Amino acid sequence: MKRKNILKFVSLLGIGSFVMLAAASCSRAINANQNPNSKSTPATPTTPTPAPLTPAQELAAAKTALMSLVDSETQNTGLYADYAKIQDNLKNAFLAAKTVLSNSSSTTQNLNEARTKLQSAIANADMAKKDFDTKNSALVTAYNSLKESLKVEETILDSVKEPNYSAIKNNLVELYGKAKPIVMATLDPLTGSIPEASAVMGISEPLANAVMRNDAWKRNADNLVNSFVKQVLVKNDLTPGKDKTYQDQPGIYSFVGYSVDLNTTQANTTNNANQGNNQDSNNTNQGNNQDSNNTNQGNNQDSNNTSQNKFPNWNFAQRVVWTAPNSGPNITAIPNNAKNSKPLSDVSWIYSLAGEGAKYTLKFRNFGVSEKAFLYFPYKLVNSMDSGKVALQYKVNEGEVKNVDFKTTTTVATATSQPEALQSSSTVRLVEDEEKKEEDSSSTGESAETKETPTKTTMNEAPTLNDIKVAKVELTGLKFGLNTVEFSLPTSSDQMDKVAPMIGNMYITTSDQETNKEKIYADIFGNTINKENEQTSVTVDLLKGYSLAASYDTYIRQYTNLNTDKTPVYLVGLIGGAQSRNETMEVGVNNGGNSARNNTTITPNAVRQNRTLIIYVNAPQDGNYYISGSYANANQSRSLYFTTENDVSDSSKSVTINVTGTGFFNSLLNFNTKEETTMVGTMSTTGGHNTMNMNKTLHLKKGINKIVLGRPSGFTPFIGNLTFTLMNSTDSVSKVEADKAN
Repeated sequence: MKRKNILKFVSLLGIGSFVMLAAASCSRAINANQNPNSKSTPATPTTPTPAPLTPAQELAAAKTALMSLVDSETQNTGLYADYAKIQDNLKNAFLAAKTVLSNSSSTTQNLNEARTKLQSAIANADMAKKDFDTKNSALVTAYNSLKESLKVEETILDSVKEPNYSAIKNNLVELYGKAKPIVMATLDPLTGSIPEASAVMGISEPLANAVMRNDAWKRNADNLVNSFVKQVLVKNDLTPGKDKTYQDQPGIYSFVGYSVDLNTTQANTTNNANQGNNQDSNNTNQGNNQDSNNTNQGNNQDSNNTSQNKFPNWNFAQRVVWTAPNSGPNITAIPNNAKNSKPLSDVSWIYSLAGEGAKYTLKFRNFGVSEKAFLYFPYKLVNSMDSGKVALQYKVNEGEVKNVDFKTTTTVATATSQPEALQSSSTVRLVEDEEKKEEDSSSTGESAETKETPTKTTMNEAPTLNDIKVAKVELTGLKFGLNTVEFSLPTSSDQMDKVAPMIGNMYITTSDQETNKEKIYADIFGNTINKENEQTSVTVDLLKGYSLAASYDTYIRQYTNLNTDKTPVYLVGLIGGAQSRNETMEVGVNNGGNSARNNTTITPNAVRQNRTLIIYVNAPQDGNYYISGSYANANQSRSLYFTTENDVSDSSKSVTINVTGTGFFNSLLNFNTKEETTMVGTMSTTGGHNTMNMNKTLHLKKGINKIVLGRPSGFTPFIGNLTFTLMNSTDSVSKVEADKAN
């Protein structure tokens, strides 16, 4: 039995060994023949699980994480420097975290909880700031502007240390003083409410403006002391009277100041349409009767069988330049109000301040040190019938009303031999009406009319029709920044018949020095004084300077065909003679180029010897002056005389230039009475004897000289800017030697 069991065990052991051997053999065969491209993924090795941290290690890790977050305190809290309340809350959160961190008894849990709370506080601060900015955007913008201005405080204040800028500096110091407390309290103060956006803007905007315009304000202060500030008249600042309706200035005008009376009539746009092509006849006997309507318009400008108005039907006018497309014969006006364009000339006049509530409001800025200034402006009569009835008053800001006082006039015998456009200046002498002044000063009644009586100021020369004078008015009570001066007529019952003179552009200076006055006069009349190469000269810009024509036909024309480079040239044409312009009647002047002109007035229209042009020369010294300039001419010879107001009746003292035909206005030429190439001379009558006047110079006195340009008969060349050059001692010797040789 035992034997059988042993054999059975051995047999099973052998079978088991065989099976194990077979299995091992099969495994090796399969591995040897395995496909090398098989995509079977090898088994991922397992990462051994780290050994858990010890409590000491966990504590150290928690402390390190909290410490890292606490170290960002400066960076994080700095983001809220302009939000005190938010910043304070965040600082408290950091303080609490640091307390936990520095506590040696803090457990790991304590440290982790402190870190979580601090992270939450940082996130909450960011959300609070964004929410504040969204709800208070206007306040934040104004506040940030204050901060930007404060950054340049030192630099800006250093730039205004000079005494002339003390008003600017005081303004800046005051604004900075108001800005600093706002920035120090921040947008979200610890105590109290947040600042009002409007209050902050009330400081931030003027401060930012003062910083941005600092250089411009300094120039203003310098100009007020050393020169002047010019304010061109603005039509929109002219308020018409409630009972007055005005049209635009006449569409045919170029010059808008005249030395003769204005008598408005309705234009006949077809009458004399071809006069420009026939300068002398056109079968209308134009030489003796320009309109062929038996009105004797050349000698009587006040008829034409139509109703005449006492005053012009416009209250504002600005000089207009005319041009011809492709240099053709028909001219059109260049609109002064073209969009985004600057007028070629800013010469302007206010014609009327009549009617209830009528006024002109001058606006200017004063950044100088003085609260007092002097205002200059050109003025003249509108019509000769206004002589003796002129009045004008003004008010600075909200101050008292003051008079612009004018001397009164009396007339003497008229010298009928003089040209009509020149008589008024020779027939008027200026006197002060002392009796009226005494009556005004002695009036002590308590009526409303007496209370409105303006304060007296400096007396100005009496305005006349054919002369431009310059008024001087003292301004007091000026503010830093924007100031206003209102001009109007007196409203008391005893002055209801008063009329205002025409007034022009305004000039303000805070210095009463003669040099500033000379600069103002030079700008008004377009004068430029040159002193070089031992020569002294004055150039008159006919486009820019105030002057007086005697006919609406006299005009300034822009030429673009007289230079090879097509540079615009501006010439004055139709001085003297009786020729009319060939204007395109459909083109508007002040109506933005609309198809119809709003005002078709065609007066005044003096002709021949009365059609003059008056300009002004501010001579630096007394002496004899040569005359030079540019001109363009037609096919025939023409001439032009120059004379001063004092010598207008004595042709022997005038200067006449003679030019030959040069084609039809296709080249720009020059004349100079000093040069032999310029022909001068005209026949003059003295004491009943005819003599040849060969004058080359015109005698000018120091100061403002009124120069009259014209021609007794015939046509004149179109002339450009004129230069008057003082004859020096060398020239005088040469002239004497030349006279002896002749």
